[in-house]
Amino acid sequence: MTTIQIKVSDDVLARYGAQALAERFERLLAWEELSREAQEIKKNLDESDIDWESMMEESRQKVWETYKHTIKDKLPPEAFK
Repeated sequence: MTTIQIKVSDDVLARYGAQALAERFERLLAWEELSREAQEIKKNLDESDIDWESMMEESRQKVWETYKHTIKDKLPPEAFK
């Protein structure tokens, strides 16, 4: 891991604090890395011959059918049609 130095105005540093800024920047970098990985996965799925959208929809529907029965008393009757 590498440590970097960045310039931050005294006002921003006083407003948020060094620790909060460092944590926010680390979360942003983690999000950027996750986004890059997701794009790579999507690219690979798009290039495959697998109909992943249909598979995902079928799985989503199965999960919903199971879940809605666990919260039956909180759903309107039309949810079960």
